[in-house]
Amino acid sequence: MTEVGIKQPVTETDAKETRADFVRPDRACFDLVADTGPVFRSLRAEKLYQYWQTRRAGALPQRADIDPAEIKSLLPYVLIVDIHRDPFRVYYRLVGTAVAHFSGLDFTGTFLDELAFDICATDDLHRAYKSVCDSGRAGIGMAFAQITHQTALDVEYLICPLVDAQGMVTQCLVLEDYVAKAGMEIGRLRLARQA
Repeated sequence: MTEVGIKQPVTETDAKETRADFVRPDRACFDLVADTGPVFRSLRAEKLYQYWQTRRAGALPQRADIDPAEIKSLLPYVLIVDIHRDPFRVYYRLVGTAVAHFSGLDFTGTFLDELAFDICATDDLHRAYKSVCDSGRAGIGMAFAQITHQTALDVEYLICPLVDAQGMVTQCLVLEDYVAKAGMEIGRLRLARQA
């Protein structure tokens, strides 16, 4: 995977004001999925990717091809985003309950550029979504966060494009999976906030 830039973390004073542990980005990476298929760390991401692949039928799937009942166990980790063009913007139509819990914020109904994420830069996420939409290929990313010089949390995320009747990417089916290091209570972390 390609290393991407890391934004400046919030200050420890900011973290105290939000009553959350101080999280700083460690590193992040994102790549489009190769034809040979990705290697996943997250079983959830792998299951969603396999499901998305079965919905392709020779072309990229549409939103109507996705049946939530078929991926019920993944839904807490799933996001549906709308893609706006001219200018390119990402709108969070639906944020799963696990994503909202681990982020410390339900950002349903919010544009990506209205948020700040402590685990990776908003600009990096914007580029990841644009890359997926421009290429029509799924993409996979990893982000890592540290607290007091120890890696606390890994996040693997998968972005799968969905098209309209004309074949243009208008939405993405996304999954975020969180893996905390032993002894870390990730429920106490606040990874997202209004910008």
